[in-house]
Amino acid sequence: MASRRIVMDVDTGTDDAVAIMFAALHPDIDLVAITTVNGNVPLEQTTDNTLRVLEWIGRGDIPVYAGMNKQIARQDFPAPRAKRRDPKVHMPVLPLPEPKGSRQATSAPQFLVDAFAADPGMTLVAVAPM
Repeated sequence: MASRRIVMDVDTGTDDAVAIMFAALHPDIDLVAITTVNGNVPLEQTTDNTLRVLEWIGRGDIPVYAGMNKQIARQDFPAPRAKRRDPKVHMPVLPLPEPKGSRQATSAPQFLVDAFAADPGMTLVAVAPM
């Protein structure tokens, strides 16, 4: 069976880190790239966290593209929470070594347009807020 080619869109905190590790290490998944957006932490941190996770599991070869630093349609995200955030779930920086690699120069939206035009059979796995 051929590997399923996917692109993940994430706002990496601990929950997305688990999803990234699963996809990057699964033998039936070809994780082509990861795009990042802001979510529970700002874009710079979600991108840094994504790079940290990939290097930590030995998959620093997977390119990371930074996307939007705020949502287009929902300006109130992230919305203030009634309860204090659990710092173990949505910590600004994951407790992993600093990444040696860096994000790609191309923006995530441009990468997605180009990648899906070239390979419409890929799957976008949207883990982050759309």
